[in-house]
Amino acid sequence: MTMTSEPQTPIKVFPDFSDIEIQMKPYFDELLRLNPPQGSEYNFTNIFIWRHLYRFRVCRVEDTLCIKGTDRSGIESFIIIAKDADAYMNTVKYLAAAYQREGKTLNMFRVEERFLELLKQVFPTMTYENDRDNADYVYLAADLTGLKGRKYDGKRNHIKKFKGKYVYEYADITDRLIGDCIKLTETWYTMKNDPSLEPDVIATKEALMHFAELGLKGSAITIDGVVKAFSITEPLNTDTAVIHIEKYDSAYEGIPQVINQQLCEHVCGAFKYINREQDLGNQGLRRSKMSYNPIFILNKYSVHIS
Repeated sequence: MTMTSEPQTPIKVFPDFSDIEIQMKPYFDELLRLNPPQGSEYNFTNIFIWRHLYRFRVCRVEDTLCIKGTDRSGIESFIIIAKDADAYMNTVKYLAAAYQREGKTLNMFRVEERFLELLKQVFPTMTYENDRDNADYVYLAADLTGLKGRKYDGKRNHIKKFKGKYVYEYADITDRLIGDCIKLTETWYTMKNDPSLEPDVIATKEALMHFAELGLKGSAITIDGVVKAFSITEPLNTDTAVIHIEKYDSAYEGIPQVINQQLCEHVCGAFKYINREQDLGNQGLRRSKMSYNPIFILNKYSVHIS
């Protein structure tokens, strides 16, 4: 598939930008197939479901996609999705020159380490920071499925208590369960009583309402026929699954450990790695993700080219 011919794509050419729309998925997917990503942001689902919070828009520079958004500090920044390293670097050079002509700084966020090294060679005066809050936690799928060894004693104990206390059923997420998962999301938001989580609710609903179109898969736990936990995933690359969303009713002790293990067993078993995305600087979430013993943490960087 080529993206160089204007009639074949709804994506405008720089300096014009298009809103992110579901029908753009094939153009993103083709580039990501050619140049498989490591970071969780390099994925159409994440860009689509979070487009409202980060004000994502997209344009093209030749075959490369340039996603412009606003990070949590309010800085306008780019994510670049290219077919290979050469196309990536050529696009950054083009954008940097365009911004320099206007006396502006080109900001990029969620830059993977493999591209950071290339950028430092071409732009030796650029500045950059390690964005620890957006680093991804990556695990061996076998670890999260089997939970073997002393380091997972606590997880197995939580699962054992849950199974001893509740009669539950596992189900793959299908159209039949979408409405129930949306209801649980709304219940979760009410229980959290935190207005700052509204963007999370919007993103979760977007994923559920476009579940099939986005090519998503997921697992649900039901008790008395009611969904009490669910998790949503898809392939990030050929050996890694990325877990986008996990919601559960915290009134049921052990249910977060159960839904995580069940998703990994039933849906992610074919993958070597599982990317559980970032902690966004939430210390409770950071402790939780570290407690599952990641095999590595994928660093990402904010880059500024003047």
